[in-house]
Amino acid sequence: MKPFVPYSPWTRKAFNHYLSWNFKRNFENIYSMGLSNLHSIEMPLLFVSNHVSWWDGFFLFELQRRIRPKAKIYTVALEKTCSENPILPRMGVLPIQPGNPGSVKALLKHLRSLRAQTFPEELVVSFFPQGKIMPSFSSELGFQRGIEQVISALTPIMVIPVGIHIEPMTGKKPTAILSIDTPMPGSQLNQTKEIEGKVQEALSKIHQRLFINGELLSDSFERLSL
Repeated sequence: MKPFVPYSPWTRKAFNHYLSWNFKRNFENIYSMGLSNLHSIEMPLLFVSNHVSWWDGFFLFELQRRIRPKAKIYTVALEKTCSENPILPRMGVLPIQPGNPGSVKALLKHLRSLRAQTFPEELVVSFFPQGKIMPSFSSELGFQRGIEQVISALTPIMVIPVGIHIEPMTGKKPTAILSIDTPMPGSQLNQTKEIEGKVQEALSKIHQRLFINGELLSDSFERLSL
């Protein structure tokens, strides 16, 4: 296995400017709900989210930047994605081959090392247990059990269920919405089906508000970016 690429704060800082520009080019708005749930947490954070688009990891970048600007965020992604985009590992994107036991073992070992060597308030990890892109309105999200191993490697950690939805609205560009459910310690929220249910609840809040408010969406959410 190749060694994991060291995190580069300068690369991430430069990329933030590029990302902000790209968000403006591609989205009408990016909204969130539940940000207040993340105040005053002193433990490391694990964002666990559904996967609806190529943009999802970058939405969580923005979420991390809003709540913990000095922290490093590490995102688990397919090795193919990292190979095709070599800048990503320099921003904390960690490659994995899900069907390769050696790759999984190396990732978990690296996560344990990060947990041991990083101050609690400076560590954020994001993980997409579906392993593939699926519509946000799927009746079952199909989370894979690898999330349990990730939580075990990082505990003690606070698990943050995040629902992501992208909706075409009145503008030419779509609107992205992130819903943050109630954080729970990994020691309490560590079963795949239970975690999937929490993310499903976060998505349901988005869908319900869309149904009620339609294009008046801005009345229900806080602007996250743009």
